[in-house]
Amino acid sequence: MTILTEIAALYDRRAEAKGWPRPGFSTEKIGAEVVLTDDGRVVAIRSMMAPDLKGKMQPRMMSVPAAVTRTAGVKSNLLWDKTSYTLGVTAVETDGAITAGQAARTLEEHAAFKVAQLDLIGDSDDPGLSALAAFCRTWDPAQFLDFPDALALLDQNTIFTLQDGTALHALPAALAGLKASSAAAPVMCLVTGQDGPPARLHPKIKGVMGAQSSGASLVSFNIDAAESNAKEQGDNAPTSEEAAFAYGTALNAMLARDSGHSLRHGDATMVFWATARDPQAELEAEDALGLAFALSQPKGRDDDAESLLRQNLVAIARGQVPSGSALDPASRIFLLGLSPNAARLSVRFWHTDRLDALAQRVTRFWDECAITPSPFMRRGLLRMPRPVALLYDLAAQHDGKNIPPNLAGDLMRAVLTGQPYPATLLPTVIGRIRVEGDPDHAKHGNVDGRRSALIRAFLTRNLKQEVPMALTESETDVAYLLGRLFGAYVYAERSYQDRGASLRSKYMGAASATPARVFPVLMRGYEHNLASLRKAGGQKAGSGIKADRAVSAIMSNLPGGKLPSALPLEAQGRFFVGFYHQLSAFYAKAEDAVDDLIDTQDTGEDA
Repeated sequence: MTILTEIAALYDRRAEAKGWPRPGFSTEKIGAEVVLTDDGRVVAIRSMMAPDLKGKMQPRMMSVPAAVTRTAGVKSNLLWDKTSYTLGVTAVETDGAITAGQAARTLEEHAAFKVAQLDLIGDSDDPGLSALAAFCRTWDPAQFLDFPDALALLDQNTIFTLQDGTALHALPAALAGLKASSAAAPVMCLVTGQDGPPARLHPKIKGVMGAQSSGASLVSFNIDAAESNAKEQGDNAPTSEEAAFAYGTALNAMLARDSGHSLRHGDATMVFWATARDPQAELEAEDALGLAFALSQPKGRDDDAESLLRQNLVAIARGQVPSGSALDPASRIFLLGLSPNAARLSVRFWHTDRLDALAQRVTRFWDECAITPSPFMRRGLLRMPRPVALLYDLAAQHDGKNIPPNLAGDLMRAVLTGQPYPATLLPTVIGRIRVEGDPDHAKHGNVDGRRSALIRAFLTRNLKQEVPMALTESETDVAYLLGRLFGAYVYAERSYQDRGASLRSKYMGAASATPARVFPVLMRGYEHNLASLRKAGGQKAGSGIKADRAVSAIMSNLPGGKLPSALPLEAQGRFFVGFYHQLSAFYAKAEDAVDDLIDTQDTGEDA
């Protein structure tokens, strides 16, 4: 119950400042109000819609008595609901026009609403509640047509107000009635340790990617296999209504759009928050989490802000307090990964730690992903490798829906805890390289660099191997040298002619897996391309010279010149790193073929 305890505690700390609903209430979309006289007559049905940033009319978010859990049955909310419940009308199509009418069970829903309100009101003498009781006894759904302007409000959630603007659900008498209606024999709450009425059903959580739009349960007991000792539903893990409300409200608030506390991570949705002695330190810590783990740079942020955050996290990881920042190394951070599971939610990962410990692990991930040239440079500034963004390079068509199952959560868990990366990471990267052939760099940027960064991170952490960060001409590892050699062959071909079926797309997989079988074929093709480049003269001849110099240097380092018949998977990873380093080196400098031609003429070589 640790997760629920921490989220409920967050509600206690922030509910007042954030304006979150009080216990027994929830924030709902309200589109209309029904205005009553003291004797229960309806004098107006008014819109409460307001334009959003795009000018589209949207319901207003309001705190109302907590919504009931509805599945297939008929069950009414108290003091508010959609028009089929409150007014007994819904939108129906008649002769091609939308008008007010009744669907299959509208009358049943309206009857349930009236019974629920009258049970709540009881014998109360409060004028406002008496007006609602009179409404329930006298309202005829046919009267709705007397308010033609209300047709656009059909099926919206509605509240009830008096003519002076008082909302009935905010009346003290209504609050007292709501509290009394929820009274039950107290039990010890497993979340707070205090006695209180137990929650039979836990709140629905909304905003998790892929889950039902109406919400899904984080805690649920609705099958015999989940129950024990003849206990039903929430009695199997007693949680007080107050605690269930607190964690549900806080979690829904953080999952709300533009809350700044949630982001997508593969097939999961990650919620994060922080606690600190200073409110500003909390804000900055949460800001850091959002920037470090987001799919891309959040709107309204620039590269300078990201660069500053990177510097601050590096400083905290080293035990320093960054100047000019309220970041506190002792701040507590919380990260919760949720994913849909039918009508429920699954916890993919849960991590809590001090900010300085998290900074150490995150910066370690950055260091392991470091490679030159860096695929994380933008406008001269080094950006942060984001775990979720790197996963897109492992998905078919770079579509988030195709990210391998479980890999997102496993990778995030490794980053947060410092444990080894998932065993499936390296084969997934290598498999994607083989399948994709020549990636579309114009569309997806430096894909090779990002995949090389992941390979280097995996080999460094999981296999404790020393993998060059930049091109290392003195490196004698055979797989790395063969990758460099293949890069030189690819460069020679590209310099001579762009082909639809390129050398890379045809031979990358085979060259990295079975070099002894493939490289003799590649050498013959390379010699043909080299001869063609020399004959072409000019800049192409200079490119040929670059390639030939690299090939000669690489071949001289190969032990005995003998090629291995096969390379294991980790060696194939080093092969690709060497390929990336060598191919990038050919394009790294502004030197052109003219410089090479001058060098060649000075040494007497045939251009």
